[in-house]
Amino acid sequence: MKKAQGFTLVELLVVIAIIGILAGIAYPTYKSYTLHANRSDAKNELQKAQLVQSSWHILNPDYSMVSADVGLPDNHNYYTFTIISAGSTTYAMKAVAKAGTMQANDKAECTTLVINQDNAHYDASDTNNDQCW
Repeated sequence: MKKAQGFTLVELLVVIAIIGILAGIAYPTYKSYTLHANRSDAKNELQKAQLVQSSWHILNPDYSMVSADVGLPDNHNYYTFTIISAGSTTYAMKAVAKAGTMQANDKAECTTLVINQDNAHYDASDTNNDQCW
């Protein structure tokens, strides 16, 4: 008698179950990693602009209110960057997650990142927010 070739239904179901379990673990991990990476990109943009803002202030009496002057990106994929205040001694810049992007589904305290001249990190409610930084 010939030996049957192929997989049994039980073997196939075991493989499908294993793939399902691995996918169930891998997808949330991937999503978390991607959110963190995009948030890091936004923080880097704010910190680069912070350096330019400091250089600007050396040559000018006030900090700049113009995003282009400090190099904040106009067309970032996941965040909208703005300078929310600037004066002779203070400034604050903000990155807000764009609606409809995966970043908008980040932790609530991490959808808005604010940095000021003292390198203090805040969220949308002006609460010190070192957890997202």
